[in-house]
Amino acid sequence: MAIRFGRRSHVALGLFVCLGLAAALAAAPWAAAQSKSTAAKPAGTPAGNILLAWGVGGVLSADGNLWQYRPEKSKWVTIDESFRMDGEQRKVLPLPVAARDVQFMQGFGFLVTRNGTAWLYDLDQNRWRSLGSPPR
Repeated sequence: MAIRFGRRSHVALGLFVCLGLAAALAAAPWAAAQSKSTAAKPAGTPAGNILLAWGVGGVLSADGNLWQYRPEKSKWVTIDESFRMDGEQRKVLPLPVAARDVQFMQGFGFLVTRNGTAWLYDLDQNRWRSLGSPPR
C-alpha cells in the first residue's frame, strides 16, 4: 500500500526542512563560541583576565600574577619561575599593589598605580620600593 502525499504536503515538508536548516545554521556560531569559552586552558596558561601587557611576552593577570611566555618551553610561567629558569632567585611576586590598581607597567619591575604612585623592583635588595610621584 503506497501512501500518496498531495502537493501541499510537499510544500509544507520543504518549508519545514528549510526552517530547520536555517535554525541550525543560525545557531552554529553561538555553539562554536560556547565550546571555545568552556574549553579547558592549556597547562601554564595565565589564570583570570589579562589586564595589561608589559615588555615582550609579559602580561599582568587579574589575579595579580605577572606571567611571561617562554617560547623555548612553549608555555607561560610566572615571573619568579622565569627568573629561576635563568638561574636567578627573585621574589617579584606578590606585587606591591592590587593588580586592578596598576595603570602602567614598563618591564616587570616598574609600575605606576592609578593614583599616580610609582614603584620600582630593586634588583639589589630583591624587593619592591615605592618611589612616590614626581614633584609638581
